Amino acid sequence: MLSMKYCARAIIQHLNGNAKLFEEYRDKAIEIYEEENNICSIEEMIPDRTKKKLYKLVN
Repeated sequence: MLSMKYCARAIIQHLNGNAKLFEEYRDKAIEIYEEENNICSIEEMIPDRTKKKLYKLVN
């Protein structure tokens, strides 16, 4: 959600005619967006075989 804040700031600066600040906010928004997409859940990192063993332990 932080990327959306920078995106909004970039749009406002673009409308105000401040191209330099627009580019800075745009680049920061893109950087944060890419970092947010690289985050995965722990469940995705655990192999299926290990999940099955854990489920057996719990039951």
